[in-house]
Amino acid sequence: MADDVGDYVMAVLKSGYIGEGEKVAEFEKAVGDYIGNPNVLAVSSGTMAIQIALRMAYADDVVLSTPMTCLATNEPILALGAIPSWVDVDAVTGCMDVGSLTIVAETEVWRAAAILCMHWGGMPCDLAKINEVAAAYGIPVIEDACQAFGSMYKGKMIGNHSDFVCLSFQAIKHITTGDGGAVVFRNKDDLERARLMKWFGLDRSKGASMRCLQDPPEYGYKAQMNDISAAIGLANIRYVDEILEKVTRNAARYDIAFDVKRKYGVVSNNWLYTIHVSDSSQFISYMKENGVECSQVHARNDTKTIFAQSPKDALPGVDAFDKSHVCIPVGWWVTDDDITKIIDLIRRYKDVSYDDIAG
Repeated sequence: MADDVGDYVMAVLKSGYIGEGEKVAEFEKAVGDYIGNPNVLAVSSGTMAIQIALRMAYADDVVLSTPMTCLATNEPILALGAIPSWVDVDAVTGCMDVGSLTIVAETEVWRAAAILCMHWGGMPCDLAKINEVAAAYGIPVIEDACQAFGSMYKGKMIGNHSDFVCLSFQAIKHITTGDGGAVVFRNKDDLERARLMKWFGLDRSKGASMRCLQDPPEYGYKAQMNDISAAIGLANIRYVDEILEKVTRNAARYDIAFDVKRKYGVVSNNWLYTIHVSDSSQFISYMKENGVECSQVHARNDTKTIFAQSPKDALPGVDAFDKSHVCIPVGWWVTDDDITKIIDLIRRYKDVSYDDIAG
């Protein structure tokens, strides 16, 4: 949190207006200015951002998605009565594998409503190729960029490449609003439709008097961000470059130590830094015994009962990634001495694969 975040919040609390108001609009503009796209809609969570994007894509049948992600990526698909059709991931980066996507898209051509790609740990997927596949089948691309605020793909910030981009400002993201999210749109018309959708389908711009008399064109949600959350975000977003600089410096030390080469012109915000070992549980225990907390962060979704209706095709990339990946500390609070210790511990660990240590 910014040192003066309390001043921002207290001003809202004392204003007598704590719902969605001018602070939300200011936060939307701040996010849009930062990523270079003004079509930003602030909502209550990253998960709700995905829900709205799926609705916008009319995703009521099959969504091409990856299981190697947080449940928050794929449960919104079920909420709309659709099912995910699983696409494999790159065994090193954890991002959507374009070859697998091409095969699944051809198989599901008559039912596929959208492609939902997740940027693992802030590492952007190969968006040019994913959008090529989407264009070939006439379906939109939704980016789950909830871990990727501040990441870049081919010289442009995430938020400028696909039809719908979903961001999260949840408690442990680089920039937090306490909890919250946003949808970024390629088209302004989509933004205006979603602006109604986030609040029961009602138009808040027409004033507060008897909004319930409006006749909404479609059903909506209670999904708006409030001014308290937006005030927290406005205090914190001033420091996004400083935060990313510190995290990037930490990740760069790992990259140099382990000779990591990044792929297809990406700049990750390094929300996670992922390495691969032959026995992830053993490695996590080893690091914890030496005072370093590590984790796999997410578990594959396709083994969960709630996704039983999804096709059960072979996913060798998911199998490999799920077995071997571990995320090591990289955040802005990790000191130079911490990084030195972590690198030394990894070098001393018996079975680290240096060739595939990170994406």
